[in-house]
Amino acid sequence: MEIRKTKEEIFIVLYKVKEIADMAGVSVRTLHHYDKIGLLKPNEVNESGYRFYTLESLEKLQQILFFKELDFNLHEIKEMIEKSDFDRKEALKDQKKLLEKN
Repeated sequence: MEIRKTKEEIFIVLYKVKEIADMAGVSVRTLHHYDKIGLLKPNEVNESGYRFYTLESLEKLQQILFFKELDFNLHEIKEMIEKSDFDRKEALKDQKKLLEKN
């Protein structure tokens, strides 16, 4: 964990990729994959290539894992998280219907 001060004199806590992975119960490799596909980008990457995340990123990761648990694919999850006009309620209803069929 590192603490940094922003230009606005606000302190933020940055967590290493391993720390966030451990908190969320996923592998570092999973986070690297999410970064690669643009689903969850690190808040900062230092000159050595180390990825750092904030607690807001952890919350976003928890949303991703929630939707993944409901059998949404990563493309659908990315769309849900990125588009402010995406109708999550309707998507959840549709997904529920699909799951009930199986």
